[in-house]
Amino acid sequence: MELNLDLANSSPVVTVNYSKIELWLVGCGGTGSWLAPSLVRLGRVLSQQGKQVKLYFVDPDHVESANVLRQCFCDAEIGLNKAKTLALRYSVAWKMEVTAIAQLFQPEWIVPSYNTLIVVTACVDNAKARESITQVLQHNTHRSAPHIWHLDCGNSKRSGQVLLGSHLSTNPNDYDFEALGCFRLPAPTIQQPDLLVSQLEELPNNNLSCEQMALLNSQSLSINQRVAAEAFDYLLQLTTGKVRRFATYFDLESGSGKSLYTTQVSIIQAIILGHSCATPIAFA
Repeated sequence: MELNLDLANSSPVVTVNYSKIELWLVGCGGTGSWLAPSLVRLGRVLSQQGKQVKLYFVDPDHVESANVLRQCFCDAEIGLNKAKTLALRYSVAWKMEVTAIAQLFQPEWIVPSYNTLIVVTACVDNAKARESITQVLQHNTHRSAPHIWHLDCGNSKRSGQVLLGSHLSTNPNDYDFEALGCFRLPAPTIQQPDLLVSQLEELPNNNLSCEQMALLNSQSLSINQRVAAEAFDYLLQLTTGKVRRFATYFDLESGSGKSLYTTQVSIIQAIILGHSCATPIAFA
């Protein structure tokens, strides 16, 4: 059996030297509701280290009875906006200010500034939302070290993936490593182009029955928490300069998992091969 030395040969992802950080959570449903407390905890830790931290939760949807149990909501919260509910809950618990935005995400909200690291974590379930989030990476085009990172979370019934990226270029030469390490990674939508392809249930005239829609959207009670745990570790490692991977895939049925590490070869292969490593999924 051939030994895989990608982790040993990987280089750390280098972010800008920041004194301020913005952590955005876009989508506060299946995965987002479980990731929310970890995001606030991370903000609290970074704040105690002297960073100026801003936290944003974005979601226009309200809690429905069908959300209770699989998502991190209870019966008493039915009818309330998801972003506002989570922001209130965890800002009180962790004594951190959290801005809740009960709207669809707008890319113009993201404005890069000096000494500021911005991480947009997408826990959305459709191609249109991902396309909107992807647009913020255009700010990185002419920067040697990106100020903005996109962490994308997705899952199906019992499998999922977490992808990290910063640039929209498909030219492998734009991802050459430097002496300090890896400064740029292909955007999640470059790694997995199908993330921008609308699923059948997203189409306005899909002719699916309510029963068929329910079947397509059925998910394990544990999958969202697993995705959230993987995403949190990415955020923790990225903000401390220790992350050495840019894509993680896992399957609960078999208990298997695989990560792509930050080596020059792996990044080039990810750009060229696109979605060959796993089937991209829209649910979050």
